[in-house]
Amino acid sequence: MISMIRKDNLSRIMSLMLTISLFCLTGCSHALEVKNLDYYRPEFYDSPALNSSVGIVTSPSTPAGDRLLTATANGLKRNGFRVTYPFFLREDTRKSVDFIVKVTSSSQFKGSGWNFLINWPGFLIWTPAWHGYNYNANFRFDAEIVDTQSGTTENSTNVAIPVELDFRHAAMNRTWTEISWLEWGVIALIGGFVFIRYDKSVTPKLIDSVGEKIGDYVAGKITGTIISLRAPKS
Repeated sequence: MISMIRKDNLSRIMSLMLTISLFCLTGCSHALEVKNLDYYRPEFYDSPALNSSVGIVTSPSTPAGDRLLTATANGLKRNGFRVTYPFFLREDTRKSVDFIVKVTSSSQFKGSGWNFLINWPGFLIWTPAWHGYNYNANFRFDAEIVDTQSGTTENSTNVAIPVELDFRHAAMNRTWTEISWLEWGVIALIGGFVFIRYDKSVTPKLIDSVGEKIGDYVAGKITGTIISLRAPKS
């Protein structure tokens, strides 16, 4: 009788451990959430210059940067410009568009020291799953805009467009350390030190989520600059 009770208790313990393990492996994720995306809303303009032709010249960039530059070109199209992207700048093509926009992009991604506490002792209350890990993405777009039709001397100006995104995310490649529920927390402790660093696998998901909105924001800044080049000078 005692043996049967012990076997029954052991069976319940094993079932509980299996349930916790399955929860860790399937439920411990946090969808990507950009906390300050509302700050980067596009600006809209009404100007005769919006019907102009624009050639966009870019330099080699990262995959994320290239996708954002493509999104910027699409944003300029939505604003009403006739866009050629990529535009191959040569002496014989220079005057074929009204404006030449030379854009370079750079990016920097960072993790957070808070991710240590999120992982340990945060695993005790499943913090990675309901909060996610903290990350930061800094993008910078530098554009030189040239009005090729402004007369004998081309009129040009430069604009710098910084974008800083604070976001959260958690996926199985990190939250698996919540199996520390099944031991003394050593796995989550070690994982906490590792997860202070940025998770590079998140970058494509970030661009999927915000690429179009950031492209429209950058396009809005470029649009405003183009309009100012054609504005009457006092």
